[in-house]
Amino acid sequence: MSKRSCKSMDLCAQTHRDPVRNIPMSTHHGNTGTGNPHDVDPADGWGEVPEADRPLWSRYMLDHCPAFPGATIMNFIAGSVVKGGTRVPQSWKDTAAELHNAGFSPIQYFLLAELLSGARKQGELQEAVHGHLFKQWFGYPYPDFRLNADAWRPWLQRLQNAQSPSRALSHILHGWNLPPLGTVRFRNGGQTRVVSD
Repeated sequence: MSKRSCKSMDLCAQTHRDPVRNIPMSTHHGNTGTGNPHDVDPADGWGEVPEADRPLWSRYMLDHCPAFPGATIMNFIAGSVVKGGTRVPQSWKDTAAELHNAGFSPIQYFLLAELLSGARKQGELQEAVHGHLFKQWFGYPYPDFRLNADAWRPWLQRLQNAQSPSRALSHILHGWNLPPLGTVRFRNGGQTRVVSD
């Protein structure tokens, strides 16, 4: 491999300081080994998140980032994560730990993030009304966001009570008195029954 000078790149980086590039991949301050990225402990910074769940959290946060680290770094992260790696920014690990402690599984995070993405595209989310549900509102131009884990516990409780995820989200976003799901009418003239939650 040839050794090339990156002086022009250094000048560019110095004149265009990008705060996103300063996001640490880990808060580990101990011995990081030889400098080889494979010597860095991927378990560093995950808190109480079970080791078996870490690749799932990493993969799902690749699709719904709590913090977008920039295109170049994202390419490095993605290459490892899609193969089961767990070397992700510390903010992702912190978010996973907070959500895990609130009772979320990785798939529940992904499901909620997908539903929120759809609600956002349909104009159902407003920062002034729903901002308390987030630690970080959706970024621009990259829609990174960070959930307020404790604020979403009622959504999890509704799922545990066998409510559909989208209906549970509607309750969280629009209040508890939603229109009924439908009605049941009987052909023999029986009383119409309203079906609701």
